Amino acid sequence: MNYAAFSMFAALLITEIMGAAVLLIAWPARNKVLGYLIPIWEVTGTFGAFWVVTGDFAYPSLLVPVASLFAPLLIVFLILWVARSASISFAEFITKKRWLDEAKLYRAYAVSTDVVGLVVLVLLSSLVGGQGVDLASASFSLASWATAGSMAFILGTLLLGVGLAPVFFDLPSLRGYVLPLAGAGVVLSVLSYWLMSSALITAWMALPVLLTLAAGLLYLRPGTARIVTNKAVFIALLSVIIFSLQPLVYPNAIGLALPVDAVTTGGAMADAFFAVTILGGSLLAVMLLLYVRVAARGPSGLEIEQS
Repeated sequence: MNYAAFSMFAALLITEIMGAAVLLIAWPARNKVLGYLIPIWEVTGTFGAFWVVTGDFAYPSLLVPVASLFAPLLIVFLILWVARSASISFAEFITKKRWLDEAKLYRAYAVSTDVVGLVVLVLLSSLVGGQGVDLASASFSLASWATAGSMAFILGTLLLGVGLAPVFFDLPSLRGYVLPLAGAGVVLSVLSYWLMSSALITAWMALPVLLTLAAGLLYLRPGTARIVTNKAVFIALLSVIIFSLQPLVYPNAIGLALPVDAVTTGGAMADAFFAVTILGGSLLAVMLLLYVRVAARGPSGLEIEQS
């Protein structure tokens, strides 16, 4: 249940990171991107807070050790998260204020969001492969983290994000880049898991690989492109892809060195976890259903007017 909540949060955050990349690379396409980002960025933050709370109930003994282990990265993450939220909030209301205008604010949002994504990738790669983590001393070294597996993980994920961004935001002019970039991202991602530990590569890995390539293939034909460019469909597909990667961190995480069941809560705390997750998840489901209704109006979701 906790990983399911993480999958939804990660899916929303990834779509924001893809949108931020498009704002930096293809600013003229901002109409389609901002039409999605402006109504959804607060939902992403709500899902993130929900996942952190449920994670505290699910793994209470890990909260302090993990916070200590990744303290520098978490500090950078929180600072950038504040910058992300503040810049897009002001951009919604400021058209021009002396030297400050909405274009600069949206670009500040894009930069901070993409760097947030980079920090998250460093955290996730260390949780999967254990690079840079010393469990005995409860410390993390960025220098020790920078291995071939970690670099391949970062580059592969970035290629996947850039490759699938034209699908999510329906940018036909970039259609030719989708499969080459997404395909290269899939190859590098699988290679990164192999470099981290060959035990991470199982037959189960075929599911996220096939689903990812299917998204790119569907976008190649106008008849099927309408399906995958629907925001609700894409987010649901991305959530399934992320959820299917659960074997990378369960039953063992951090380079297969930490048995997750050994730190999972029980007793009254487990009851509280189920109550919070079910009730909170139901409320968040309502929020998403409202968005699904909006996204169902067209393959590209909301549109906003931009000068």
